[in-house]
Amino acid sequence: MSIKRILAPAAAIAALLACTGAALAVEAAAKSAVNVRTGPGKSFSVVDQLTAGEVVTIKECAPSNFCFVEHSGPDGWVSANYLVPVAEEPAGDVEEGSGSNPDCSFGFNIGPDGPSLGINCGDGPVVPPGPGPAPEPEPADEPGACFYTGSNFDGQKLCVGVGIRNALNATFNDKISSVELFGGARARLCDGANLTGYCRNVNSDTAPLVPQINNKTSSLTVYVGVPPLPPPPAPPEVPVTFSTGPIDLMQTYTANLDNGAIGGAGTDIWYEAETDVEKYITPQNGARIAVGDGTNRGYAGCVDEDFSTDRVPLEDIPPGTYVCAKTDQGRISQFRVNGFAGTTLKLGYTTWAN
Repeated sequence: MSIKRILAPAAAIAALLACTGAALAVEAAAKSAVNVRTGPGKSFSVVDQLTAGEVVTIKECAPSNFCFVEHSGPDGWVSANYLVPVAEEPAGDVEEGSGSNPDCSFGFNIGPDGPSLGINCGDGPVVPPGPGPAPEPEPADEPGACFYTGSNFDGQKLCVGVGIRNALNATFNDKISSVELFGGARARLCDGANLTGYCRNVNSDTAPLVPQINNKTSSLTVYVGVPPLPPPPAPPEVPVTFSTGPIDLMQTYTANLDNGAIGGAGTDIWYEAETDVEKYITPQNGARIAVGDGTNRGYAGCVDEDFSTDRVPLEDIPPGTYVCAKTDQGRISQFRVNGFAGTTLKLGYTTWAN
């Protein structure tokens, strides 16, 4: 073999190496459908999807096992696990003395250290573009999840690690439609706040979500292993008495349920008498009352009553009736009609500080 034929591949390699910094490009094909992302990892947004067999041009590869590709759609990063080299057509004979060798070409290889781009001459091995440091081991993905308002991993995106979101903001509340998981994480989505109501576990990338939870999520948790137990319900609020005692309320007088005083500023109820027989208990100064079922409901029962500023006929609240009230100061109160002494209405009341 002449010295010229020996030197031809070396010259071709040198020429290719001289341009690898800017022009290194290799064709590859997608083994199956795969997402195209904005960055080299699963945590980046999806911008497109390759179809099975689609040929792309690889421009570079990252230690994360993702390669940047150009194709007919938006360019981006694709997992190298879904790419295979494209078979090349055989090259013609090389003229002795030429300055390059058409048998030399760029190549794409997936080895134990991840994807790589190199130069292949004839039947020889792939020659790497140049020496470089050994790649660092690919770090394991931290457990986490990305939640999308779009039905195919698109739209607004919320990416979180392991933890609980008891209430989603307006951007994502009742708007999550697809979920992407990584690092062995799982997710639990609930249609009520604080992981209440209907809940659904998501164990793999899902697009779109099932109708029962699609666009209905108000709280969520990301976890590894088994779903966490829901938080215990909040203990009932313990009422604290602010003021209590008897009230002797004469006709046409007013009473303050915040302190039991008769008349003066800040009164809450008025013993109104239009005639000798037509009499009412009338709320005053923004206070409100609720007769309800007339039973002793205490703080827990009165706090949820439907209060009104309407006056109540005295004939509707005979002795033994309990009436809930919300004072002009916003406190919950309850008074009992104990009876009458002449025209004086005898009451017993309790107002709570909560």
